[in-house]
Amino acid sequence: MYPTKPTISILERLSLLGIFLQLPFRVLALLLLSPFLKRFKKKRVNRVFTEAATRFTIGNASIRQLQWGSTSSVDTYKSWAKGKGIPPVVEELEGNAKLIWLTEKRTDRVLVYVHGGGFVLPATVNMYSFCARIREELLQRDDANDFGIVVPVYSLLPAKFPTQLNQLTIALTHILSSGVKQENVILLGDSAGGNLIMQLMVHTLHPFEGVAVSPLSRVSESNETSSLGGICLVSPWLSLDTWTPSFVKNNDLDVLAGRSLLYWGKSYLSDVPESHHSWIKPVLCAPVPQEPWKWLAALDEYVGRVLITAGGKENLLDDSLGLYDALKNIPNSQLDLELDVEEEGIHEDPIFDVALPQKNGGGLSGATMKIINWVGQSLGV
Repeated sequence: MYPTKPTISILERLSLLGIFLQLPFRVLALLLLSPFLKRFKKKRVNRVFTEAATRFTIGNASIRQLQWGSTSSVDTYKSWAKGKGIPPVVEELEGNAKLIWLTEKRTDRVLVYVHGGGFVLPATVNMYSFCARIREELLQRDDANDFGIVVPVYSLLPAKFPTQLNQLTIALTHILSSGVKQENVILLGDSAGGNLIMQLMVHTLHPFEGVAVSPLSRVSESNETSSLGGICLVSPWLSLDTWTPSFVKNNDLDVLAGRSLLYWGKSYLSDVPESHHSWIKPVLCAPVPQEPWKWLAALDEYVGRVLITAGGKENLLDDSLGLYDALKNIPNSQLDLELDVEEEGIHEDPIFDVALPQKNGGGLSGATMKIINWVGQSLGV
């Protein structure tokens, strides 16, 4: 078991204090310059403030400092649930995994949200609100069917692969064993959560020794098994420690600096044998590098629909494009595969969009609505 919050030294605390003392001045400078900066074009003050503060803090604090200053996924959830007037439901599972329900527990239709955070940071209020907004938008429609939303809680650094994969596998096994049919389950993950979903799918295709057996069943007419309802990956983080061309193009435009992503990625991969990287970086480290689709072949025998979304201004754009190309090139694949790139979007733009709408009246962007509509179609709600 790994500690949820590290202990940091006096020097680390003083260093963190220095970062926060600089923060107001850095953010104020960017607010004043924002009308002239391409990265903040047409963005409101609240969005400029949040993006600037996020990039500066994450770009200057160490992993230990960030974790020390963070609230756990479960504690944040309990505060969020209290504010919503929802009784918190936390299920303790083996392997130090947990499940938290953003709705009442259901066994008919379930959206499983795997949160991002670079395997460094826990889930945030904005992430929970993003999931809740998807449900709220769909339930406003005529003849809508309700569905549950559940969030697996997994270990963060210093825990490394395959700890998180094992915990997600255990969590999904628990969900399916409760009576939910796999065709009525959607996996939605952002950033590192998208990576973890792909770890699960690669593990399903190529079982990783020592990890719990994947609960996903292959589609079969003989036993009337249907495929998983769908997979939605929002700004999936698949490069980890690799500087791709989109880093060069978008490093000055994104909410996360490239060096922060590389720092976190190298930390997660340290001491992980290179022979295991194919499960963590399924495109860049596929056994046949020139043909990554071979490592992902037969994915359509487990899942029917895949949506990949990305921002045109994010460092991880190539991660989404590379995965899309690999899946698209699988011969005779039956995957219903879609790629949606928001031209001016940044990393995890739909989550920012729900928290800080840029449209008048709180309207959502086209990229966010794409995800909402896709979830509705996939769950039949």
